[in-house]
Amino acid sequence: MILVISFLILPLLILEPPKLVINNVGEKKTPVWSPSGDKIAFVSNKSGVDNIGLISTKDHSIKQITPSSGSDWFPAWSTDGSNIAFHSSRSGNLDIWIVDISDGVMRQLTYDPSSDVTPVWSPDGKKIAFASLRSGNWDIWIIPATGGKATQVTTHLSDDKFPAWSPNGGTIAFASLRSGNWDIWIVPESGGKALHFTSNTAIDIAPAWSPDGRYIVFTSNRSENSDIWVKSLDRNKVTQLTIDEAYDWSPSWSTDGKSIVFQSDRSGSEDIWLVSSPCALYSLGIKIRIKLKKLVRFCKWFFVQVTEEILGQELD
Repeated sequence: MILVISFLILPLLILEPPKLVINNVGEKKTPVWSPSGDKIAFVSNKSGVDNIGLISTKDHSIKQITPSSGSDWFPAWSTDGSNIAFHSSRSGNLDIWIVDISDGVMRQLTYDPSSDVTPVWSPDGKKIAFASLRSGNWDIWIIPATGGKATQVTTHLSDDKFPAWSPNGGTIAFASLRSGNWDIWIVPESGGKALHFTSNTAIDIAPAWSPDGRYIVFTSNRSENSDIWVKSLDRNKVTQLTIDEAYDWSPSWSTDGKSIVFQSDRSGSEDIWLVSSPCALYSLGIKIRIKLKKLVRFCKWFFVQVTEEILGQELD
C-alpha cells in the first residue's frame, strides 16, 4: 500500500505550479486549449463587452483577437490551430464567425435569422457543428467550415445544445432535455439514434472529449453544486474532479490528456482554473492491487488540494 501511494503521489508533487488565474483582463469565461497546447482561448469582458482572447501557457502573454465592436462567446479551435470559431451578436443576430488568429481577419459563417451558437470543429477541420434554433427548438447542425448549406443532425422536439465532436470524428456528444432533464447524449455525425450517455436527476451539460476518446468531461450539479465530472465510455464510471462551493463549468481537455481547464468563480470572479492530475484523470485505467473506491477517494482529496493551494495563483 505504501509503495503504491508513493508512486501515485510523485508525479503530482513534481508538477510546476501552473498560473492560470488572470486578474488583469476582467472576467474570464469558457477557456479552450489550443491543439498545440501552448495557448488557451477564452472570453474576456475587459473591454466592456465580451471578446475572444488568447493566453500563452509558456510566457503568460495575453492577446485580444476579436475587436470590441461586438460581443463574442464560446471560442473553438480549428484542428490546425490557425483559426477560432465562435458565436457573436456583432451582425445583430447570434451567428457563427471565424477569426484567423495570425492577422485577426474575421468572416461570418452562418446567416440564418435564428440563433446559431456554440460551434465546434470536426477533427478533420472541414466541418463545424453548432446548436441552432432554426428548426424551432435547439438542435445540433453541421455546416462546412468554408460556408454553405447546413445539415440538421438532431431532430428531437426537446432542446439539444453544446455539441462536442469525438476525436475520431464519428460521433458528437451534446447536452439534451429529451429525457426530461439535461443529460449528455451521443449521436452519429450523420444523425440517427442517440445514445443516452449520462442519466441523472441533476443537470449534466457542456461535454468535452478526452484526446483518446475514452472519457467525456462535463459540468454537473449532481453534488448539489456545479462541479466538473468525468465519465468513461467503456467502464460506465463517473468521477467527480472538482469539489468546491464555487461554480465550476465549461471544461476543456488538453491535447496531451493530462490537464483540464475550466471556468470558476472560486476566486470571487470568473477566472480560468486548471486541474492537472494523472491520478485523478486516469485512476480508472490503472491496474494495481488496491480497491478502486479507495484509490478514487485518495485521488479526489489530493486533486482538491492542488486546485485550491497551487493553481489559484495570479499572473504577474
